[in-house]
Amino acid sequence: MKIRRSIALTISLLVAGSSASAGAQTRASASGPRLRIIGTNDFHGALDARRDAAGVLRGGAAAMAAYIERAKSECAPPDCHWILLDGGDEFQGTLASNLSFGHPISQIFDGLDYTAAALGNHEFDWGRDTLKARMREERYSVLAANVRFDDGRDVPWLRDDTLVTRGPFKVGIIGVLTRSTQTSAKASMIAGLRFDDPAPIIDSLARKLRGQGANKIIVVGHIGGFCDATGAGNCRGEVFDIVRALKEHVDVVIAGHSHSLINTEINGTAIVEAFMWGRGIDVVDVPLDPATPTRREVRAVFADSVTPDPVVAQRVASAQKAVAALASKVVATLAQDLPYSSEDDEHSPLGNVTADAMRAAGHADFAVMNHGGVRAPLRAGTVRYSDVFEVQPFGNVLYKLTAKGADMRQYFEKIVSRRRPNAWVSGLSIVYDSTRALGSRITSIVLADGKSLDDAATYTVVINDFMLTGGSGLGFPGQPIASEAMNIVDLDALIAYLKSLPQPVNVKPETRIRAGS
Repeated sequence: MKIRRSIALTISLLVAGSSASAGAQTRASASGPRLRIIGTNDFHGALDARRDAAGVLRGGAAAMAAYIERAKSECAPPDCHWILLDGGDEFQGTLASNLSFGHPISQIFDGLDYTAAALGNHEFDWGRDTLKARMREERYSVLAANVRFDDGRDVPWLRDDTLVTRGPFKVGIIGVLTRSTQTSAKASMIAGLRFDDPAPIIDSLARKLRGQGANKIIVVGHIGGFCDATGAGNCRGEVFDIVRALKEHVDVVIAGHSHSLINTEINGTAIVEAFMWGRGIDVVDVPLDPATPTRREVRAVFADSVTPDPVVAQRVASAQKAVAALASKVVATLAQDLPYSSEDDEHSPLGNVTADAMRAAGHADFAVMNHGGVRAPLRAGTVRYSDVFEVQPFGNVLYKLTAKGADMRQYFEKIVSRRRPNAWVSGLSIVYDSTRALGSRITSIVLADGKSLDDAATYTVVINDFMLTGGSGLGFPGQPIASEAMNIVDLDALIAYLKSLPQPVNVKPETRIRAGS
């Protein structure tokens, strides 16, 4: 899940942190050698810089590369030695990356001299053969120690860890992947795999690596969490639970998956995460002397305040040229921004639009769209194919299910069974009471025509194949009366729907799922 923050506040804090850290780096070098860990996460194929909600141009491959090179240049032997690590989800999200199955990203990351990366859940999206092909192209190690076959056997083509030497530092690096991959990856892509508790595995590997001479242990984890706007307070989530459970000391965790700002320390372990899409990099200085404090920061990547890395810029241009004709096709004109919404935001106009598009494509009574399937905003003005592609890049196929109203009610109960609803709906409005028992939280369902849901009547609902197979915990309960593959991809349904609306498209905000009594 993702949470909203004041972007202006966050950026000002990051800039202040960078200034403070410059002095910290000088003090660190005076106290002995240090290992500089430069980290990234959740790049998601974001070759281009993008404007954030405040209009600031951030991220993108060429700017991120320039910031990485700057962080490297600040770190010169014998006082400083660097390694570059990634927290996973390098691929999946943009037209130029996806139509080449991530090849441009592998090429760029390899050229930046990464040492290791965590395997992300979206690295499975194009199947294991494609994942293996990308891994063969990359000189750096892709690590996933807690991924096992269902019978407990190790997966032979996935490494658990690596051991590297940088000056006086012998660094053990362990990679782990979120256990939620079981429901955040398409079932067909992870069939036969399980995702074990990372904490005891990290402990075991840390002991092994220390036995092999490691004097520093780093975890690259596609596991995330959330903190307040500073990245340091009120922290909670999977990565923090894992670190608290460790019995062996870990020096640094490069986190990912939650697309959030983390810049904190727990039990002597520095934990950092740098947003998403190359909008930030982690810079952590670990001294050789364990009595000397570790220095850490997350640097925001401002694309208009740095000279782009020329080699990376050329590779970006080449990848974009290959898809330019398709990317530039005009789909619609928007009267207002449709923001990229957090996964716990049930009030999203863009989320409602995607659900409406599914319902229209299936000529159905209802539609349900999982929060995690909407990945980027649409901006006011001309909307092109590449813009809509980034909203729904997964290529999920739509299915139309037929079921009795009572079964539909139980399905909608799934949506409100968590702390916050995890889907958007079309064709109905739901009121629920979160204090009631699971399975009976809904107090009202009103259909688009103003009628109440009839448990005895028969209805149709459109969902995607990710949900159909249990993704996000949104598989349909029991057996529907009928299940029909529509042979329509969600992206195509959204494009057709936007084209069908009066131009410019004006989306009315509407709360379709709300807490009440």
